[in-house]
Amino acid sequence: MTIDGEIKYKALANFWIFEVKPPIMQAIEIVPADKLDWTPAEKMISLGNIFMHISEASSYWLDGIVDGQPFKDFTPCPSFPKNEIVALLEEHWQRLDNFFARSPEIMEKTYELKCGDKVNKLYGHWIMLHLFEHDIHHRSQINHYLRILGMEPPQI
Repeated sequence: MTIDGEIKYKALANFWIFEVKPPIMQAIEIVPADKLDWTPAEKMISLGNIFMHISEASSYWLDGIVDGQPFKDFTPCPSFPKNEIVALLEEHWQRLDNFFARSPEIMEKTYELKCGDKVNKLYGHWIMLHLFEHDIHHRSQINHYLRILGMEPPQI
């Protein structure tokens, strides 16, 4: 990876940690504990499960696909208590820190995703960008849920 590429890579990591993380962490702090299992409609993911799913997804991709290790897989389920969700989110941010701290060559590597009989080959860059988009998508979903509940979401 070129120096220019490394600068862009670090810029994305910094944006993720300093711009995407804070509103998600602020949102879990303002959610009342009795609203963690709330959904705006039947068969939709609960508010608590959205937060849990953010952590679950990075575990799937980084622990499972990149490192070939066991990963967390627990949603949908009744929402965990708020303190446990906060701990899961902290694990998520630590997982991302560890991913970004690795040699930039990890982004150039190819990883296999098995879907039935098919094997998809994905670059580390794709996994990183997919997780980035995933966090932003669910941050927006959390903000919509908070607005429906009559709460002011954190500024983004």
